[in-house]
Amino acid sequence: MQDVCSDAEMLALLQAARAGDSAAYDRLYNLYSDRVFRYLYARIGQREVAEDLTADVFVRLLQNLPRFRVNAARPVASFSAFVYRVAGNLLTDQYRKQKHRDHQDIDDQPFLADKRPEPFAQTAASENKGELMDAMKQLGAEQQAVLLYRFGEEYSVLEVAEIMGKTTGAIKALQHRAIANLRRILTVEAIS
Repeated sequence: MQDVCSDAEMLALLQAARAGDSAAYDRLYNLYSDRVFRYLYARIGQREVAEDLTADVFVRLLQNLPRFRVNAARPVASFSAFVYRVAGNLLTDQYRKQKHRDHQDIDDQPFLADKRPEPFAQTAASENKGELMDAMKQLGAEQQAVLLYRFGEEYSVLEVAEIMGKTTGAIKALQHRAIANLRRILTVEAIS
């Protein structure tokens, strides 16, 4: 179960963190670091890169916290949107860096980076998870994001709308299209 805090607690944490209280910043880190890592790892698929980017997200948050304007009516949702916006921006920067690389380091190869031996037979659950992750990679970035927020992080439609800067209707439509596309991709792969 995820660690959560109330809107009142979030306001107090943000105020204390802005004042330089390291315990408040640590609490914010503890609230969001696992979620941010899972989001980045699901998008990139490389553990070390996702770990590095997660650390970078919190460095940026610390740098930008004094300029962050909290929505007093929904502090938790507005801070969550801020966190994921920073993570999304860093992810975009990472994609740009990878696009401009002429080669890929051998350590970055997923099959070589993970040196643990693979078991002879995988369980059906892990096979299904792998198929699902492969299928998700075929979706557009927004469709991937909406599915990760809604089903991976279990955010409400309203929270996802705030994070992604869209209306709730747009999020519902995006989610519907993403699920339909995912179903189509998985059906085609099952037939093949």
